[in-house]
Amino acid sequence: MAKGKRLSIYGNWSAYDELSDGVPLTEELAMRQFDEMLRLRGLGARFDAYLMDAFWFAPDGGYRQWRTPNWPEGPDRWLDRCRANGILPGLWFTANTLCHLEPASQWSDSADEDQWGLCCFTGGFMADYLEVLDNWYARGVRIFKIDFASFGAAPASVKAEMSEYAIRRRNVDAFRSAIVGFRANHPDALFMAFNGFEWVEYMNRTDRPLAHLPGLEWQEAVDEGLQLVDPNWLAAFDSIYSGDPRPADVPTAPFWRSVDIYGDHTTRVLEEAGLPLNRIDSCGFMAGPTGTCYWRGKAMWKGMLILTLARGGDLTVFYGDLSLFDDEDGRWMASVQALFEVAYAAGPSSSFGGIPGAIEPYGWLVGERLCAVVNPRPERALVPIPAGQWSLAFCDVGLVPEVYPEQIVLGPFQMALLSRDPVDLGVQNDCMIVEMSPAAFEIVEQSKGKLVAEAAGKDMRIVAAIRDKSDGLVRNFPPADNPVLSLSIAVSLEAGAFSVDDHCARKIWSGASWRCVDVSADEVGVYRFECTSSDPDVDRIELRLWHRS
Repeated sequence: MAKGKRLSIYGNWSAYDELSDGVPLTEELAMRQFDEMLRLRGLGARFDAYLMDAFWFAPDGGYRQWRTPNWPEGPDRWLDRCRANGILPGLWFTANTLCHLEPASQWSDSADEDQWGLCCFTGGFMADYLEVLDNWYARGVRIFKIDFASFGAAPASVKAEMSEYAIRRRNVDAFRSAIVGFRANHPDALFMAFNGFEWVEYMNRTDRPLAHLPGLEWQEAVDEGLQLVDPNWLAAFDSIYSGDPRPADVPTAPFWRSVDIYGDHTTRVLEEAGLPLNRIDSCGFMAGPTGTCYWRGKAMWKGMLILTLARGGDLTVFYGDLSLFDDEDGRWMASVQALFEVAYAAGPSSSFGGIPGAIEPYGWLVGERLCAVVNPRPERALVPIPAGQWSLAFCDVGLVPEVYPEQIVLGPFQMALLSRDPVDLGVQNDCMIVEMSPAAFEIVEQSKGKLVAEAAGKDMRIVAAIRDKSDGLVRNFPPADNPVLSLSIAVSLEAGAFSVDDHCARKIWSGASWRCVDVSADEVGVYRFECTSSDPDVDRIELRLWHRS
């Protein structure tokens, strides 16, 4: 596969998960996923590469040896099978940190005091790191996923002589120059940047405005609290990712639509920072039975696939357990990939509409041929779309969007795909769009971490959000000994039975600033909602209620 072309990459992370779950990477698991990849490819789905993600390596092997007993004979069977099937092999590496890795002896004079980060401009680390990459390139690896950078790392002697900003700048320059030099001598290598390559952390908040000021220095950006990524990384990397899937600060039901909105929003953040859409990896497709994707399985996977393709990245990674997708799924996947390839042949992707994290309807236009549009609001929305004749190709079930030449009417939290040509991809049956209307409620008790309210109703939706003293949303992380967020909604009814559907009833490793609960009873009654949060940063709890129409 020639460089510069769009690639479809299978990544096996979330088929296993050794960070937020206890499912290890083994040769058996990896090769079973290879079988599934070939099965789906035989049905027409496109896979150009297989990315072996974290934990393939022996902790004491300096990225030269594979972990035993999980890989008793190393990677040869996997590499041989990639070669035999025309699949590009890819490997995960940290940038300059010791994530589940012991420092090699030749790296010791580059290590910082806590033995986590490695300096890129002093000591033996950087030269040996390039030797490691060269070794795997020689064995056929062509995709290098680089993760967990820590550019403030330096030995104590260096920190005594240089400022934090100077160390960071020297590390960035040294690492970037090293990768650029490596690529000059390894022309088929593809590099993907993941965590740690941002100037300012932007992945945990979607309620702040997009911001980028050209020429702004790192410390100034930190002081201003801006979301900023340095576009100069594009000299070293083919793609820069926008963050692992997680819920946006946008309450939705179902929960997975908020995860879709997160990928859309952070892609827009990087676009605003000066990165072209085709160089952004939205990391949007992740299906699997593990904690990293919140035990999603393949829920709402069709909309997830469409939005991932619509965002415009040249390197599209499909993470997860491919055994979840049956043959019918494989044929549908193939038809959608082919549809987008035709659209991209006509032109690139572009964004339009509002800001996803600001709960404004928005969309993606691909080659003037396809248009993916999303309504992040809890009520119907009239959404402007690029002018012209459109036909409805796909949507969430429950409400049929009304399509006009310059606008579309979408239901609450609904997404749709439009095409210039008649295309029928069906509907997303596991995302039921339900009409809601605002409901009145009475606050009975309110304090810093507690809000109690009552409301009369039968079928209702309750959304609680948590805010700090500056009115910003607080991303609430689950405590280590609790499977759910510390933000809770307890529901009671004065009389009669009722059912509860808690859309956030799962361990959310990335945290969430909201919780959404649907309740349903046989008769109208008075509900009591007790919302509590033990997070010390919470200043108040914000409550919204809706009746189901």
